[in-house]
This record gives sequence, C-alpha cells and structure tokens, in this order.
Amino acid sequence: MPVFNNKIILVTGASRGLGYEVALQLASKGAHLIITARTLGALEELSDKILRTNATVTVVPLDLCKEKDFQIVSRTIYEKFGQIDILVHSASSAIPMAPIETIQTKELLKFFDANCFVTQRVIQMIDPLLKKSKKSIALFIQDTTNSQTKKFLGIYNATRAASREMIEAYAAERKRLGPKVLTFEPNPMPTRTRSVLFPGENKDKLSTCKSEAQKMVKFVSSYL
Repeated sequence: MPVFNNKIILVTGASRGLGYEVALQLASKGAHLIITARTLGALEELSDKILRTNATVTVVPLDLCKEKDFQIVSRTIYEKFGQIDILVHSASSAIPMAPIETIQTKELLKFFDANCFVTQRVIQMIDPLLKKSKKSIALFIQDTTNSQTKKFLGIYNATRAASREMIEAYAAERKRLGPKVLTFEPNPMPTRTRSVLFPGENKDKLSTCKSEAQKMVKFVSSYL
C-alpha cells in the first residue's frame, strides 16, 4: 500500500490497544511514525518493534492533559518535520462506572479534560502542522458502542458525545480547505478502557485490536 510511503503520521495513545496496532500497521507500509503516550516504557517497546521492520519512528512521551508539554511537542515536530500528513487520535481515558449523583465537580472536570478538552487541544496544536501538508487527514477514533448502556456510564458517554460534537464541527469548518477530517468507529475490542467500562465481559466475543487496526488503515488509505 504505497500511499503511506514517507508520510509523517502522528498516533496518540500508541502505547497499547488500537493505537499500538495502528502504529505497527502504518510503519510496515513505509510511513514515519511519531508515537505518543504517557508510558515511555511501552512506547520504547513499540519503537523497537517498528525499527526491526526497518521503518522509522520518533518516540514522544506526552501527557495530553498538560497543555504546556503539548505546545513544546508541537513546536518540536514542526522544527524536525515541518508538517504532519496524518493524525490518528486514538488516546482516550476510561471512567469508572458510577451513579451520576456520586460524581464530584472536581472529578467531572478531570473526566471532561481527559476525553473532551484533550480533543480540542489536539486540534488546536496539530491543525497548523496538518495545514502544511498538501493532502492531510485528521482521523479521530470514536466510541458510541456504550451509548445504549445508560446506567452508570452517563459521565463517560457525556464526555465522548461532547468530543464527537467538537470533531463534527471541525470537519464542517475544514471541509473546503482541509485537512480532511474523518472518524472511525471500531468494533468493541479487549482494551483497558473497555475492561473498566465492562468488567467481567467475555473477551472472546470481541474483535482483536489488530483486525480493527487493519480495517482502519484500509479506511484511511481510501482517502489518499
């Protein structure tokens, strides 16, 4: 799939789950990966796997909730690469199941920061780098599989819904000039986030992160 050759691709949440598998898939197709997550050890493990395939990778430990750190990272990416061709924003945070009335305001703000405010922060910091590319894509991983489950998931669903509205607005605003804004909703997978939301679920009935990553890569390639 030569469409990814030499593309500069930023993957958030790359230390595990779907982000991890997506990074491996894209690296195998000739892209240069910039991988970010909070866990340096997991990023280094992924980097070693990518390098063994003779691909190239840049490791960037980053807590997306820390705006100043993100500013430094975006500036560093610009100085080194000048642009980003594709953004894959797969980072998300699980919110433990809880009744609405038990959530304190401080916790509520923390949860919205992790799943909603971070989305705006990613757009704000990465959009200028995407605009430097002639044909760029911003891909956001969506999760609406829990929306039918109302009990005890109200806060998580609210953060994801708010993030989704923001992404749809961004897509409408950039429709004419780009970047191309896409969303991809994978089938339920045995990720850490899902294990928090649905403890005790039979993982054998879930899709693998690898198979969903393959679908996502094929989906993105159709727009290049």
